[in-house]
Amino acid sequence: MPRFAILMYEDDHAWARLPKPRQEELLALYGAYVEDLKAKHAFVGGNAVGGPITVLTGKHGGAIDTALSSQTMDVLTGWFVVEAPDMNAAVALAKGCPALLHGERVHVRPTGHA
Repeated sequence: MPRFAILMYEDDHAWARLPKPRQEELLALYGAYVEDLKAKHAFVGGNAVGGPITVLTGKHGGAIDTALSSQTMDVLTGWFVVEAPDMNAAVALAKGCPALLHGERVHVRPTGHA
């Protein structure tokens, strides 16, 4: 079965600005979302992503630059990988993602090479 990545992005530390009770409520919803995906035999994996962002930039000749990023826009906050018959089915699964309840954007992308 094809696999799809559900990628969650936020701007300006939106999660950190939420009151702690709202964060706890949303974390419970994320847990329920994962259980629902498992019940549908769609869940492959996932995790939250946080902390400082280190950017690696490859250059000609094999050199690699490393820098900490102060980026606050389009920051990846987490991901899920799901199995679904097609993109439409994957999008339907993504519509239940709690990230959409607190202002994050959700991208759905096929995994692997086309």
